[in-house]
Amino acid sequence: MYEYTNRPTYAQFLKKDVNSLFQITDFPEFSWSYSRHRMVTQCNRKYAYHYYVSHNGWLDSASAQSQSAYRLKKVSTLSMYAGQAVRQVITEAISDYTSTKLVPNEQNLAEKVQQLLNNALRDSTDYGELWYHKPAQYKMLLEFYENGYISKKDLKDMQKRVHICVHHFLQSKSFGDIVSSPFLEVEPHQSFRSINVYDHKVYAPFHSLFKNPVTDEFTIVDWKTSKQTKDDLFQLAIYALYVLAEYNISVDQIKVRNEYLLSGSARTYQLTLHEIEAVLQQVDTSIDYMKTFLKDSEVNQPLPLEHFPQSDTPASCHGCAFKELCQTG
Repeated sequence: MYEYTNRPTYAQFLKKDVNSLFQITDFPEFSWSYSRHRMVTQCNRKYAYHYYVSHNGWLDSASAQSQSAYRLKKVSTLSMYAGQAVRQVITEAISDYTSTKLVPNEQNLAEKVQQLLNNALRDSTDYGELWYHKPAQYKMLLEFYENGYISKKDLKDMQKRVHICVHHFLQSKSFGDIVSSPFLEVEPHQSFRSINVYDHKVYAPFHSLFKNPVTDEFTIVDWKTSKQTKDDLFQLAIYALYVLAEYNISVDQIKVRNEYLLSGSARTYQLTLHEIEAVLQQVDTSIDYMKTFLKDSEVNQPLPLEHFPQSDTPASCHGCAFKELCQTG
């Protein structure tokens, strides 16, 4: 591998990705994302199940292990699914506001999130058999999958968290900026944003992007329903790479922001070129590490499963749906 200092600058390595048509392949396409990076550093075995063993697991002709891994890949904890539901409703609320200029009602937003949670609970409790055969079409919550029930306390606590998150969204700096700045442009939401970095697809699934046409500045916003972590800025910097490539602008035209909906706080950063270069180096190093688990990097063929060791940290197994595969081999 060439030394990073001998490589060209970031602008020569960033370009918009063009998605190819879906086709069945023996091995999945290699790509990089923050969530993938986080998983491979937490547990190599979970990484193998999620990204490799589950591949083609939706096919009737797939092995039992692949079908199980694919099914378990679709399982979500109550907390994770609630976070997804909150962000979905926030995205829809922002879109609705840009069209109607009507500030949404807090209770209505909370009820929309609760309806999504109720749907997931219904799927888990009433349609388990359908989920087993069509896991992409139905929801399964890990707590119900493992225990056969979800406690009333957990449901009540989650309902309370949802109301807190919705309340803080409406009071947030980012939504306040939209309401107080009618000239602010809200870029359309996209679920699968990606760019090419060093000839590898890199996903950047941030939640909101605003443009100030007066200053020609962009603000990337990530709506967090969890607590602050040390990697939050790294994750935002990945998203900045996408905006740099997509809009062909300079780094000083971008601000990145985390809105922490549980606490009601926000952190806004102005990244530097040096920080962007450092993030690219981190991505490059992460990609190199992921490729140590490949038998053939040209087709993204993984090594046998025994080359993906299980985590030796018990906390890593908490909330992991793949535990049963680790236990059964």
